Amino acid sequence: MNYEKIKKDMITFINQQIQNFNGAVVGLSGGLDSAIVLTLLANSNKQAHALIMPTKFSNPKNYDDALNLAKMLDVKYSVIDIQDILDSFIKASKTSDKIQIGNFAARIRMTLLYDYSAKHNLLVAGTSNKSELMLGYGTIYGDLACAFNVLAQFYKSELFAFADFLGIPKQIINKKPSADLFEGQDDESEIGFTYEQIDNFLQNFQNNTKIEPVYSSLLNRIEKNKFKQEGIKIFKR
Repeated sequence: MNYEKIKKDMITFINQQIQNFNGAVVGLSGGLDSAIVLTLLANSNKQAHALIMPTKFSNPKNYDDALNLAKMLDVKYSVIDIQDILDSFIKASKTSDKIQIGNFAARIRMTLLYDYSAKHNLLVAGTSNKSELMLGYGTIYGDLACAFNVLAQFYKSELFAFADFLGIPKQIINKKPSADLFEGQDDESEIGFTYEQIDNFLQNFQNNTKIEPVYSSLLNRIEKNKFKQEGIKIFKR
C-alpha cells in the first residue's frame, strides 16, 4: 500500500470533518487503533486532544503507553480515572459479569468524551477498524460511537504496518490487541481466531466465497451484531 498517500488522504478527511470545530478528541487506550487516530489528529490543521480513562482492570502498560504517546505527540491530554463511576454502575446493577462491566466502562468513557467535546468545541474521533465493525465487536453507544472514523475501511491486520510507517512506538504495535475492558482480556483469545484469520474470513465473506464450517462462530457474530451498524429501525406509517 502507498502509506504516504493513505496518510495524506486521511488527514485531508479529518480536516474536512473538523473545519467548523476547534479540533477533535479521541479516547486513548494505549492500543494500536487509538494510537493511529491520535497520530493522525496531531497532524491535522486543528487541535488534537486525548482522554486517558483507566480503571482498576486496565493493564498498567497500556496506561503508560497512552501517556507516553500523548507526550511524544505533544497533544493536549487529560487522565480521568473512571473506577468510582464504574463502581457505582456495578453497585446499581448488582452485577459481577465481566462483559456487562466492560460495556459499562465503554459507555462511561464515551459519555466523558462527548461531554469533553461539547465543552471544547471538538468532534469525537472513532477508533473502530473494519474487522471490528463487520463483526460487531464493540459496545454500541460506547466505543462504536463517534462523529467520524478514519479506520472504518481498514482491516485490523492492515494497520500494523501502517502504524510502523507513522512512527508509533514498537511496544504499542507489538502488544496483543485488546479492548482492555476487563483484566486479562485480549481480542484474539475472546474471538477465537487471530486477526489474520479473521480478516481472511471477512474478505472471503465480502466476496461471497464459500465459508469453511470452522468460521461458523464468526458468521454468527456478523448476523447477531449487524444491528449495531444499521441504526435505529423506524416504523413507517
